[in-house]
Amino acid sequence: MPSDPSALGAAARRHLAIAQRVADAHRGIDDASLLSFVSGSTVENLIDALSDVDMSVVFANLPGEAALRAACRRAADAPASGASRAAAGGTADPPEGEWTWTLGNLDDPAEGGVVAFRIDGIEVQIGYAAGAGLTADIDDLLVRHNPDTPNHKFAEGIAKALPLAGAEKLLALQRRLAQFPDGLARAMVEHGLNAKPIHWRAARQIIHRDAPLWSREIQVEACYSLLLVLCGLNRRWFTRFQVKRMRRLAEKLPLAPKNLVPRIEHLLSAPPREGFDALHALEAEVLALVAAQMPEVDLAAVRRRHQAYEAA
Repeated sequence: MPSDPSALGAAARRHLAIAQRVADAHRGIDDASLLSFVSGSTVENLIDALSDVDMSVVFANLPGEAALRAACRRAADAPASGASRAAAGGTADPPEGEWTWTLGNLDDPAEGGVVAFRIDGIEVQIGYAAGAGLTADIDDLLVRHNPDTPNHKFAEGIAKALPLAGAEKLLALQRRLAQFPDGLARAMVEHGLNAKPIHWRAARQIIHRDAPLWSREIQVEACYSLLLVLCGLNRRWFTRFQVKRMRRLAEKLPLAPKNLVPRIEHLLSAPPREGFDALHALEAEVLALVAAQMPEVDLAAVRRRHQAYEAA
């Protein structure tokens, strides 16, 4: 469930106040369709010195780059709260409210993108979207069951977001996302096991051949894949895009090998043979969980690949 604003600490409340200023500055463009919400470290009450304000602004149709730039400038010109004024230090370059980087085509009323700028010395990142595009992104998960897309990160953000404008619209989205589809869970498990399978035959061949980069590449890819499988089993959103706070993620996976994060950290820092041995044991435990929780998933090919290392 989304965080309770009254339970947030001072730093998170400061970020929330900035997000509200930004959302309010977008009023007057198309208030009937405006939806805005804040997510990320603000709603999780995990603000540190490098945390930005992670928020979204959605209109039925985006009004164009000029109108959006003007809204961000208005937000920077709006009176700051006492907490925000105290947090601001010095002057920003470029001026506050001016975009420092952009991604996407914000002159296309149906496309959207991401922008960043500073307010009171704190970076604000806005994901702009058109209503139809937002619906399509969610349908990509709930209807088309896409197991491997950054839309998982977007869905996770919406699920825990706090509203800034259009609260009823946000609540409707959160209700949709609360029902994690069985088809998506299975797709995540199967994709994690088969889309880029662990190259156990190669691992067996390279452990003594002075190939530390190749060894680590296989191990890193394998860890991403196993996390995807485990998140599928546990009906949790997952994308390898910008994986942060892995321990918090692992705490939300009751179906997982014991000591998951320490074991991943160990195998990624161990010598090649020791790392592959640890990875091989970890995969075996994940396969056992899949067999027990999703017996309909065909593991024959995965187990044949797994056995190729046992001959080493």
